Amino acid sequence: MRKLLLLMTVSGLLAGPCRAQEAVPPGEKENYTFLRLLAAAKENPDDTKALERLMLFASKMNPKPPIPVEAKKLYIKGMAEQIDAVNDDDFDKAAKLYARAIQIAPWWAQCYFNMGRALESGKRFREADEALRLYNLAAPPAKTAARQAPRRKKGEKIPDFSGDWGNGMDCWRYEFELKDYDLTITMRCWDFPGTVYGSAVLEGRQFEGSSTGGPAGSGMGVHYPIRFKGDISEDDSTIEMSSILAPELAADEATQNAAMDQVRVFGEPAWTKQTWHRVTGE
Repeated sequence: MRKLLLLMTVSGLLAGPCRAQEAVPPGEKENYTFLRLLAAAKENPDDTKALERLMLFASKMNPKPPIPVEAKKLYIKGMAEQIDAVNDDDFDKAAKLYARAIQIAPWWAQCYFNMGRALESGKRFREADEALRLYNLAAPPAKTAARQAPRRKKGEKIPDFSGDWGNGMDCWRYEFELKDYDLTITMRCWDFPGTVYGSAVLEGRQFEGSSTGGPAGSGMGVHYPIRFKGDISEDDSTIEMSSILAPELAADEATQNAAMDQVRVFGEPAWTKQTWHRVTGE
């Protein structure tokens, strides 16, 4: 009888770790799958199907896999070459820099888009078509985050974004429109008509979003492509905002050129923080 009890005890101890190993958190399982697909794509760079599987999987991950700094640096150098290009050789240099960035981050859809445009400008049309095909395969559809945002729960406390906001350092005023969990931020300055600062998704009191940029106000100046994040204080009086220049999000060539001019002057983009308060009166 004692032997039987001992055997049952040992069996229980052995079974415990096995059950713990089976209960893998969803996030860890997703990361493991991504790393497995990444290894397969890098091991066989000519295997288009392996690359497609990686890009499709990465495009559906939340949060998205972080882009390594070295890949970002090559991407920015490629953009600088592409913007200043005047002949086929210049466009080829840009395409090669994008290709090196892709070797590091082969799931980065936006990099395929820029490489495709550089190849197209350099009259390498077959290669350009392939790069753009891969971009279209994994490019995130517009406002994916907003469409997937859950509906607001009954009785849930909603942060108060009413009124105008500003940092007291310039003429700009910011207005928030909140629908369920989807935020749209609009900028206004004196007599300029409103222009969208960006769209975001709210989670609790924090939000995160981006903007592709474009002409600001009545056409004077430029609204740069950015990523941003922020949160509103518990008493609804203050918004802490952080933003970073994101040339890869530019919606058109003029906006991309303006963003790259900023990179040339100020160097690699970095997060900057501001504090916004409710603005009373003009």
